Amino acid sequence: MNEQGVIALVKEVMPLTNSILQIYLEPEQYLNYEAGQYLEILVGEQWQAYSIANAPLGARHYELHIRHSGGNPYEEPLFAQIQQQGSLRIRLPFGQCSLSRLQKKRPILFIAGGTGLAPVKAMIEQLLATDDKRSYALWWAVRSESDLYMDEKLRQWQAHVPHFEYHSFLADSGQKAMVELIWEHYGETIHQYQLVLAGPFDMVYAARDKLLSRGVNRKRMIADAFDLEEKL
Repeated sequence: MNEQGVIALVKEVMPLTNSILQIYLEPEQYLNYEAGQYLEILVGEQWQAYSIANAPLGARHYELHIRHSGGNPYEEPLFAQIQQQGSLRIRLPFGQCSLSRLQKKRPILFIAGGTGLAPVKAMIEQLLATDDKRSYALWWAVRSESDLYMDEKLRQWQAHVPHFEYHSFLADSGQKAMVELIWEHYGETIHQYQLVLAGPFDMVYAARDKLLSRGVNRKRMIADAFDLEEKL
């Protein structure tokens, strides 16, 4: 990996919702990666991490899904830099949360929160492109209906792929917690699955702890949050 990074042009910035943007970066030198991994962007003097939302299937660009709300001190410098320069310095790949860490014959359960959908989308694209026949399911938790920014695409995939199952969930709706709903849906058969968790770290840790309390094997759960936690 080039630790100094490469320059990437900001080819497109498109709103997915009122607060989530889809950004396409086209690097001067393409660096390969695995579906599920993330890149880092140099903002000022700090490298900031963003999941790559597209699988590496020949298109020489990186797709990002970034929540943008006014007054966010973490994101404002990034968008100011995009407006002023039209390019960014990036480096990649990072992260151990990828399909290569999963057993090829065991079904997959993806649990995503908010824009944590991004790396999951990339992994599902990879599964679709390789015609992977194992069963896989996605449970996506969001704050509001408007945050279901790729609901139509996911429902289309579900309609055309018999071994893909998709569920959305409003996290602040006063309903049962998502892990409880997942447990009611799968019961003891959840132990057959390997789990991929992605999203805000507090959500990931909370889901992990609830799953562990149900007897789910920690070795069958992967998340970038776990790897970063272990390094602290």
